[in-house]
Amino acid sequence: MPDRPTRVVSGAADNHASGAGAGQGESSVGPVELSFPVGDDLLVVARLTVSTVASRAGFDIEQVEDLRLAVDELCLLVVGGRRLGRIVLAMDAGPARIDVWCHYEGADAMPSDGNDDVDLSARILDALVDEHGADTRNGRAGEYLCLRRSPVDERPR
Repeated sequence: MPDRPTRVVSGAADNHASGAGAGQGESSVGPVELSFPVGDDLLVVARLTVSTVASRAGFDIEQVEDLRLAVDELCLLVVGGRRLGRIVLAMDAGPARIDVWCHYEGADAMPSDGNDDVDLSARILDALVDEHGADTRNGRAGEYLCLRRSPVDERPR
């Protein structure tokens, strides 16, 4: 049976119509949920989605780029060495912060050798975001991250 297609669900469909957008001020965006099959080639979908959500919420370009890298690491932590299944990302952004939660859906267990890059991913996340760690939502174990928006007076000019 083929994997279900990539699915994006957004509770912020009216933001675009009302003029909210990248560089157009601060707004709330989300919740947004993205589900896609495990695969390195589809991580670009996650990066694009999270960068769009953060841009629309008014985050600066440096923070958007940090978030793109952080989401890659978050997905790698959750998936480990698995090759089948789906990655589910949930995002919610407001004027002050963006929260991203990720979990794995699938029947296959984490490979017995585990994920050798867990420590490296954790160090990368330490450098890129304000908070990250294990979290359980709706009975599903996953990982989360939080990035707080830089105050306007601290942004590079």
